Amino acid sequence: MFWIITVLVLLLDRIAKLLTLQHMAIGQRVVWISGVLELRYTQNTGMALGILSGYTLVSIVLPLIAVTAGVLMLRKYKLSHFMWIAAALIFGGFLANLFDRVWFGFVVDMVYFPWLPYFVCNVADIAITFGAVMTAISLLFRPKDWQLKLAEGTDREQNPDS
Repeated sequence: MFWIITVLVLLLDRIAKLLTLQHMAIGQRVVWISGVLELRYTQNTGMALGILSGYTLVSIVLPLIAVTAGVLMLRKYKLSHFMWIAAALIFGGFLANLFDRVWFGFVVDMVYFPWLPYFVCNVADIAITFGAVMTAISLLFRPKDWQLKLAEGTDREQNPDS
């Protein structure tokens, strides 16, 4: 299920970005639902909200470090299905935006919510946000999502982290 969701996020994001690149000019605005949802084609050379704009290498390396740290941390847990979905959403979004940064030198953004000014995002960003919200819900309200893996041949009493 993890890989299906990851690939689905990656494909949906690529399709949305390719359609944007083919059919919109930079800065073009298309209103879908007035005051709620618009398309606005922008190129983000930074990270979230344009932070570190122009520092392409940094915007590639920092997310790589964050995802690597996350993977290393999660390896010690037997995650629930809920958390695997959250991780797949985050990983799929990460891969989609990483592709843009490496291939184009910027991330294609096109989804704009007028009630969130100065924030233009894409399908990958939305997937990452949902995955992060699911992770926060899990950490706050679902402690059983985070079962420590036991070392082979040990029981719970011998594991100092349990």
